Amino acid sequence: MSYHKENLKEQLVEIAWDICKTESWKKVNMRKVAQNAEVSTTAFYRHFKNKDDLKAELMRRGFKSFNKSRKDTDTFASWGAQIIRFGLNFPHIYDLMFGNIAKDMSLYPDLKAEYDAAFDELLVALKDFMPNAIERDIKIKAINIWASVHGLIGFLRRVDSPNSKSEELKWIENNLEEYLKMTTFR
Repeated sequence: MSYHKENLKEQLVEIAWDICKTESWKKVNMRKVAQNAEVSTTAFYRHFKNKDDLKAELMRRGFKSFNKSRKDTDTFASWGAQIIRFGLNFPHIYDLMFGNIAKDMSLYPDLKAEYDAAFDELLVALKDFMPNAIERDIKIKAINIWASVHGLIGFLRRVDSPNSKSEELKWIENNLEEYLKMTTFR
C-alpha cells in the first residue's frame, strides 16, 4: 500500500462519494475507501480525523452541487423542479444531506453556511416576489415551499417500482415545472 499519493484527500472523497452515490452513506467505511485508494487506513486518517469529517466533506460537496444546480433558475417552479430532480437523481446523496441534519453543524461552519444558503436563496427570491410582505409571512411561505418540495421528493421516491406509479405521479414527475406552477409556485 502506498502512503504518498498526490491529491489523496480528494481521491478519498471521490471514492466515498461514488460509494455513497450508488449504495448509500451506510456503505461507506474508512477501510473500504482506503483499500479502493490503495492506501492504508492510517493514510486515510492523515486527512480525516474521523468518519464524521468525511461525512461533512461529502455533505459539503453535495450542497455545493445542489446550490450550483439552481443558479440558473428564473422561477419558483424551475427552482423547485431542480431540487426535486436532484433528490430523484441522487437519492443517497440527498438523504445524506437532508437526512442527517442532527449533525452538530457548529463543528463545520462552512457546511452550515452551504446548508443555510440553500434556504436563504429561497427567502431572498420570496422577498423580491412579495415586496410588501412582512418578514414573518415571507418565512412562513418559504417554509411551506421548502416542505412541499422536499415532501414531493419523498413522495415520488416512496413508490418502489416505476410501473406501480399512478398516471398522476408519472405526469407530475415528467412535468415538474407545470405541476409546481399549479400548486405552490404562482
